[in-house]
Amino acid sequence: MKNEHVLHSNESLLERLKMGDLDAFNVIYERYWSVLVNESFKRLNNMALCEEVVQDVFIDLWQQRAVRDIQNLEAYLRTCMKFKVFEVYKKNRRTKSMLEENLSLMKEYEISEYDQYAEKDLKSLIQAWIAHLPQKRKEIFKMRYLDELSTKEISEITESSQNTIQNHLGISIAKLRKLIIQHFLVFVLTLLY
Repeated sequence: MKNEHVLHSNESLLERLKMGDLDAFNVIYERYWSVLVNESFKRLNNMALCEEVVQDVFIDLWQQRAVRDIQNLEAYLRTCMKFKVFEVYKKNRRTKSMLEENLSLMKEYEISEYDQYAEKDLKSLIQAWIAHLPQKRKEIFKMRYLDELSTKEISEITESSQNTIQNHLGISIAKLRKLIIQHFLVFVLTLLY
C-alpha cells in the first residue's frame, strides 16, 4: 500500500474518487487519516472524538464525491476537519450547558442517593444495547472498548480493513451516545415529576 501512496498524485486520486473508485478512496484514507487525527487532536485533545471527527470527514468525502469540485485535496480535507471540530465545539457547548443545567437540578433535588441506582441502571442499559448489536459490530465494539485494542489490532484480528472497523465503531458510538442522552434525560425527568 505504501508504494501505492507514492505512485498516485492527489489529482489522479480525485479523478478516480469522483468515479466511485473505492481503491482511490482507500489510498486517500491511508494518506490523510493520521494527519487529520493529529491535527484535530491539537484542538480537541480527545482521541476517540478526533477519530469520530475524521471518520465523518471521510464519510462526507465519499458521499459527496460526485458533486464536489475539489481542487486541492489536502486543503479540502483540512477545512472539512476544521468545520467538524467547530461542530463538536458547538455541540459540546450545548451539551455542557444542558448537562450543567441537569446537574444543578439533580443537586437541587438531592438525588445523590440515587447515584448507585443510576450507575447500575446505565450499565444494564449498555449491556442490553451491546447484546442487541449485530455480531460483527458487537465483537468490534467489545475489542475496542472492553479489551482496549487499537483499530489496527482489531483489523488484523478480524481481517477487515481499518476503514471498516472505523465505520462500525463510528456507527456504534453515535447510537450509544444518542441512547445514553435519551436515557439520562428520561431519568432526570422521572425524578422531577
